[in-house]
Amino acid sequence: MTTEVLNRPVTGPSVWTAADLGAGEPFVRHLTEPELDALDRVLDELPGLPDHAVSRRGAPAPGLAGLAADLVERLEIGAGYTVVRGLPLGTRYTAEQASRIHWAIARHVGQIVPQDREGALVRLLADAHHPAQRGGTYASKAGAPFHTDPTDVVGYLCLSPARSGGARVVASAATIYNALVREHPEWLDLVYREYATDWEGAEPPGEPGWSARPIFSYVGDALTCSLATKRIMSAMRFEEVPRLSAEEMTCLMYLESLLRRPGTAVHVTLRAGDMEFVGNHTVIHSRTGFVDDPVDPEHQRRLQRLWISRGADGRPLVPSLRRWRAGIA
Repeated sequence: MTTEVLNRPVTGPSVWTAADLGAGEPFVRHLTEPELDALDRVLDELPGLPDHAVSRRGAPAPGLAGLAADLVERLEIGAGYTVVRGLPLGTRYTAEQASRIHWAIARHVGQIVPQDREGALVRLLADAHHPAQRGGTYASKAGAPFHTDPTDVVGYLCLSPARSGGARVVASAATIYNALVREHPEWLDLVYREYATDWEGAEPPGEPGWSARPIFSYVGDALTCSLATKRIMSAMRFEEVPRLSAEEMTCLMYLESLLRRPGTAVHVTLRAGDMEFVGNHTVIHSRTGFVDDPVDPEHQRRLQRLWISRGADGRPLVPSLRRWRAGIA
């Protein structure tokens, strides 16, 4: 498998701006009453969250084939981003039942894979002071930097929103790439280089504290993005990692400026029960800072996170990215 430098703009549904996704929320996919009935049956068949990954994703449960096909289409050939809305959390379903439903729906998209060196398949994202929070760079009320995760899809379930803030922020990687092609084509070769990216202490056993990944790669007519500017810069803390050149640093800062350019990214406020699915190869995401209610748990931010691998059904990837689509193990 070889990669080439794409020197022309990307076209298609993966190219979008805030104006495209902000008006009318076309990324929202509402659950139907028959689908909720089907999810009731799923709960009867899934008494608890599995503690291990199944070898392959299973066939859609009866009544959920349409939802499964719609999610895959939105992620693979659409905008690469969707929110599944309409799960009545707190009335029809408890938080524990919603967690199981999130798992079951994610398994229709692909295989759930480990997110850390301990092999955790489910992570709770909340303020670091939350008793169920195990720590990590996301365990903070501060805003998160723009990034992509290593595997194919990341899925979130909003168990409860913050009192204020905590909006999800998503941007089209293809839109960023097209701006680069138009404004600085002389930097195209730079973004196809592999850059050391800091694992920030989450590296798999036996691996160094960083892994080399290209920012953009083009294989099989598919443009793939793997961008985490903060982690690229922090990887220079390792003696064996080459220092970024002035031109590379300038290019990284330019990409960051594109993500923050007005009209590029969409801010999405998740409601309790919302399930968000982000295609990591085509969408770059972050979140704003948040403030929890000090006493009301219904306004203390808690998100369940799953990493999902599309495996052989996913897009072709260069070897340095393909090795991580199965998660960290």
